[in-house]
Amino acid sequence: MFESFKTFFTKSDFDYESPDIDLYKFHPQLRALLVFNGIFFNNTDSYWRFLWPSFSIATTAVACAFEMMFMYHGYKVKDYTFATESFCYFLVMGTIPLVYASLLMNRTKILKLLDDMNTDFKYICSLGEQYKNKFLQGQLIIWQLCIVWLVFFTAVCAMFIITTILALLYQSLFETQTEYTTRPLPFTMWLPEDDPYRTPNYEVFMFWHTIISILVPQTFGVYVYVLFHLLLHYFYLMNMIIFDFEVLFDGLDESVAKLSWHDCRRVNVQRILNSRMRRIVKWHMSVFKSVEAVSSIYGPPLVYQVMFSSIAICLIAYQIADSLDHGKFHFTFSLMLSATCVQLWIPCYLGTLIRNKGFSVGEACWNCGWEDTSLGRLVCQDILIVIMRAQRPVLINFTGLPNVELETFSSIMSTSYSYFNLLRQYK
Repeated sequence: MFESFKTFFTKSDFDYESPDIDLYKFHPQLRALLVFNGIFFNNTDSYWRFLWPSFSIATTAVACAFEMMFMYHGYKVKDYTFATESFCYFLVMGTIPLVYASLLMNRTKILKLLDDMNTDFKYICSLGEQYKNKFLQGQLIIWQLCIVWLVFFTAVCAMFIITTILALLYQSLFETQTEYTTRPLPFTMWLPEDDPYRTPNYEVFMFWHTIISILVPQTFGVYVYVLFHLLLHYFYLMNMIIFDFEVLFDGLDESVAKLSWHDCRRVNVQRILNSRMRRIVKWHMSVFKSVEAVSSIYGPPLVYQVMFSSIAICLIAYQIADSLDHGKFHFTFSLMLSATCVQLWIPCYLGTLIRNKGFSVGEACWNCGWEDTSLGRLVCQDILIVIMRAQRPVLINFTGLPNVELETFSSIMSTSYSYFNLLRQYK
């Protein structure tokens, strides 16, 4: 079993020598995961694509309404632990309709991005072993990160159901009928004129909470994965640009630079250099356009992440601290805290990574050896233009969104800590 998982994780059984490798053969998970988010690839205009998103949004809307009622009740009775926990769940579930809205409204942009990525994938794999191996190494890392992230995030959400089932099993095996016990639910519940823990209320809410625990990783977890897949694809495309600069003058005769402009040997070398520079410029421009498209598609969820992650982290930390005050360790909320920090860290880290890689393209252009060869005179204007364009940072930008970088992550974590201290003092 371990060997099977290792083979799956490392893609050691994949045919890397196949002449028709493309994006979807190397990453079959892309289509499978996006189908549940309302993105169809065969019949793109089918109305069936609205079925699951409509169900998810409706279910989440009802859940958010309940959590708002719980927050009001907790505040009214001064049970701030209950109120903050409900607010935390409200923030988490609020991401689901936002993600669906962004995806469905920008469906054509996503399909266009994926088509462009597939074109890049097939073209780079056709350039030769050097390009193909470097590019596929990066794609393998994306595949492995996808598995790690989805397993981790799904496990965090599933842990709410698993711990509830284990508590029910413990009650069934070890607690006597004379003991006053309440059957646990994954999330806290309260009803104004009824007991949510009596039959059949308990069974209904247990099923409903299970559905919510499936919707969150299937929507928000997949959104984070698709976001970092798109960004990492263009990160590795910039690696190809840097490699192109390293071999820009390879295999070309330097002596032709001294020949006349009309000499056929010089014209031939000039044509090769122009072709190589054209590919570099095309890839470089596609990086800017594609990162801008990613920002416009996922801008609203990113704004939500940046705006409310500090509050969510603060509230989750408050729940853990409150449990410790009562001599308990809140295991599920500890996992949830780590997932909340990681989901914010991923886009911020990638934002910094892509920004720095964009500047590295300019440095690679400057250090390509143009000054050491007479061929540099043939492309000096092109090199100057690329260097000037590379001074423009590759950033994830959207209205109301600060630059998504590690500095933003650090600022949000500091804000979360300040909120946490205020809550603890208020208590």
